[in-house]
Amino acid sequence: MATTATPIEYSAGNILCKGVYFTPAQVNGSLPVILVAPAWDGLNQEVRDKAAKLADAGYIAFAIDLLGEGKTMTDMADLMPTLTPFFENRGMLLERMLAAVTAASKIPGADLSRVGAIGYCFGGTAVLDLARAGGDPIKGVVSFHGGLEGNMLDNPTTLSTKVLVLHGEDDPLVPPEQVAAFKAEMTEKQVDWQLHAYGHTMHAFTRPQANDPAFGAVYNRSADDRSWQAMLNFFEEVL
Repeated sequence: MATTATPIEYSAGNILCKGVYFTPAQVNGSLPVILVAPAWDGLNQEVRDKAAKLADAGYIAFAIDLLGEGKTMTDMADLMPTLTPFFENRGMLLERMLAAVTAASKIPGADLSRVGAIGYCFGGTAVLDLARAGGDPIKGVVSFHGGLEGNMLDNPTTLSTKVLVLHGEDDPLVPPEQVAAFKAEMTEKQVDWQLHAYGHTMHAFTRPQANDPAFGAVYNRSADDRSWQAMLNFFEEVL
């Protein structure tokens, strides 16, 4: 099924962000919107393809720009310099997410009563922070091999956003103690949460180019397929 890709620019503080939204070829009335937050390397072709696939499933899929200026990265040496400012200031990360939510309200045909978000790796952390912030219009978020560590922001004590975490059981970047702390946090905040752990699966399991066992990032085709289906099932319920 063909989709339409439309660039969209928006601001997060003093940062210009350059996203793109994908719309199904056949649109009858308004559609739910799903924000797609990329991994650390930005809004590259891989995440655009995932957003287009979501549009094929009947959603408006808004691939957002977390890094600003539409930047993409290709050199692993840039990993920590790119991520460190966000992890030192999680408020900045949340600001980027909230700006994208505001931008989504400008998308023609978007049903703002049905908004969700998904994210990969760093983007998974970002959508979980969006859920932690609470409030409408985000109905549900899905993290694919994202970091689960909490933040020190002034978040509500109870949350209504539904949460699905898709996690590699053997992910060394998200160790068992971090998983346990996340479960405790979600339970304490009375979240409707799920966590699917895929056995024999490491970090970045949805990324076909991931093949670095020493780092702990390896593509896993079955976990990729299963997690995508779990996400579709989740949004069929939530949106």
